[in-house]
Amino acid sequence: MKRKLLSLAAVLALAQLDAQTYQSLTVTGFNADVIANGVGPSMNSTTMSLDKDTDNFAYMSKDFKVNSSATALTYGLPENGLINSAVTTTSGLTYQLASYSGNNSLRLPNANDTGTLTLAAPVSASNLYVLAVSGSGPSTGDITVNFSDGTTQAFTNINFQDWYGGTSAAIQGIGRINRATNTLDAAGGINPRIYQIPLAINAANQSKSVISLTVKKTSTATTVINVFAVSAQVTNLSVSDLKKVAESLAYPNPFSSELNVTNFAEIVSIDVLDFAGKTVKANIQPESKLNLSFLNKGNYILVLKNKNGTLTSQKVVKK
Repeated sequence: MKRKLLSLAAVLALAQLDAQTYQSLTVTGFNADVIANGVGPSMNSTTMSLDKDTDNFAYMSKDFKVNSSATALTYGLPENGLINSAVTTTSGLTYQLASYSGNNSLRLPNANDTGTLTLAAPVSASNLYVLAVSGSGPSTGDITVNFSDGTTQAFTNINFQDWYGGTSAAIQGIGRINRATNTLDAAGGINPRIYQIPLAINAANQSKSVISLTVKKTSTATTVINVFAVSAQVTNLSVSDLKKVAESLAYPNPFSSELNVTNFAEIVSIDVLDFAGKTVKANIQPESKLNLSFLNKGNYILVLKNKNGTLTSQKVVKK
């Protein structure tokens, strides 16, 4: 019995140290579709431009074609809407975009415009990460985190960077399209971008449940704030929670060719990323034994998509 208890303690410690408790959150409240997708003119699959109306540009998915005979895109947003953040300090953090066939942006074009993104399932967090950008120039705004007990935490004077040339980009080099002319712009392969905005939750609020985020544009310039997704770093996990995390982990770690996935029945699919955030293998079907013998030796990140809609990521080492 003593040996079993020590083994569990070791597993829980490993869960705390090696499993990044990042979650991609499902939210509602988007008010515009600014991402072209599918086949047909971009006006058919978008409702608004990302920037001001006179500029009239939008993002597009890699599956977008103006017509069926058009050449397939080599740039654009991932077809599945899953963005692996390129910010090196949050390796393993992902964002899930809303459907390209519906509203996918909280778009705020005017001073004092306000919108709220509501979490499908409240979560306690030490950090929140907002995926956002500004079109037609930079904007400033406020983000208020709303908790289930009625309290709030405000983040003011946030810089929403222009979609060209900014820093802390979660993804870049995705190109854009002119909605009026359907002219594609690869933007040199390094623009446009979407940025990661970190929100550090105060220690006193980390045990509370976040239920929504309210975003307000405060600048008066003719620019447009767009918010696309929210992710969280979960904090204050109980022993019970840690056990659940541990049970969903893949082992042994490091591994030679196969990983055991003990809770594979609760997982929809698995992606393998390198440490630069590039997807090496996507949509692997979960099994009790995961054959990764095709990988070269090195460090990787497993992103496990769970049936409840959350994402769990784990660092693994191929030896």
